[in-house]
Amino acid sequence: MRMRLTKSAIVVFACSALIWPQVGQLKTADAVLKRYQQALGGVDAIAKVQSETVRGEVEGTGMSGKASFVYYAKPFKTLSKVTRANGSEVVSGFDGSISWSVDPKGASIDKDTALEAVRRDADLQYALHQPDYFKKLEFAGVTDFEGRPCYWLHGTTHWGKDNNQFYDVQTGLLAGYRFQSDDPSAGITTAQFLDYKSFGGPLVATKVIFRTGNHVRTFTYISVAYEPVADSVFELPQAVKALLN
Repeated sequence: MRMRLTKSAIVVFACSALIWPQVGQLKTADAVLKRYQQALGGVDAIAKVQSETVRGEVEGTGMSGKASFVYYAKPFKTLSKVTRANGSEVVSGFDGSISWSVDPKGASIDKDTALEAVRRDADLQYALHQPDYFKKLEFAGVTDFEGRPCYWLHGTTHWGKDNNQFYDVQTGLLAGYRFQSDDPSAGITTAQFLDYKSFGGPLVATKVIFRTGNHVRTFTYISVAYEPVADSVFELPQAVKALLN
């Protein structure tokens, strides 16, 4: 039996096809990335974020209990404070040119990771210009990622690392990455992004799972705020300055 469509029904189906492309409909990396921007809330919503404060918890392989964290960010500047279950603290940051960390054993400066890789991770508007960090970023088809059909983008970063991105066909949102680590080990890491929510800005994945071999880390975001963060927050600690001297 044939189904008869009214004019209004045809319009509804046509509009739905424009908003939610069918499996395999997108054919270019540019189309996938633009749909991702729209799914997050649009270009304007992403560009509006100029400061960010994230609070949450982290747990994983080899950890004794949950740790809490607070993460501050401005364009190309970050500061992260992780408080372990035993009360010890690990602080790390990037002031735009130097990536550093301080833990109970002392201060250190990261001289192994490519600076552009660190800048990418500190880019608050990364979703607006991802191709800028790649020698190439190409559409590789539709594939399964963690049980979901996803658009697959395959690329090589400017610093020579293999990078795969997976975007949920149904929602357009980033489902995960599979990439070579940016440190000299070049180990393969899988990152899964789940439970997207809005905190008054673009959608944010509130659960992020990183897997490298048998090592797993799960980050859960409890709150995200966009109030201005002072530049002084990102100043190098004295222990790091001492290393530079």
